[in-house]
Amino acid sequence: MKNSGPGKRWRVLIVDDEEDIARLIAVFIGEMGFDVMPAKDGREALTIIESFKPDIVVSDIHMPEIDGDELYRKIVVATPSYAKRFVFMTGSGIDSQLTQFLNDTGCLILTKPFDFQELSNVIERKIKDIQGGKLPDDGS
Repeated sequence: MKNSGPGKRWRVLIVDDEEDIARLIAVFIGEMGFDVMPAKDGREALTIIESFKPDIVVSDIHMPEIDGDELYRKIVVATPSYAKRFVFMTGSGIDSQLTQFLNDTGCLILTKPFDFQELSNVIERKIKDIQGGKLPDDGS
């Protein structure tokens, strides 16, 4: 899905402490026609989100200092409309604690390595939810 709507450029924040993965995902999403901003960890993502105001956040779960679930909680406390705008990634498998977190939040997760078509489908679904009014129109 390319950016749609007059003048609307969808913004995606990529958060992953593995720079090569973040860069690869950012290139792919950029080629889809989205504005994309990578962050190397949760701390940097908290700084970027204030000015970038992404429509969707794609975040690794396991990161040093501020991991994905803590990042989610910090952002959602400050801006509740982000609650359903997260997509998580993990290369470590899904344990019972992560399963409970995903069930509680309703967020989607992709298991690394994932197919870029799968990532594209998830982003398209999030955008359709925004356009269909299932999610607030902006990340604020």
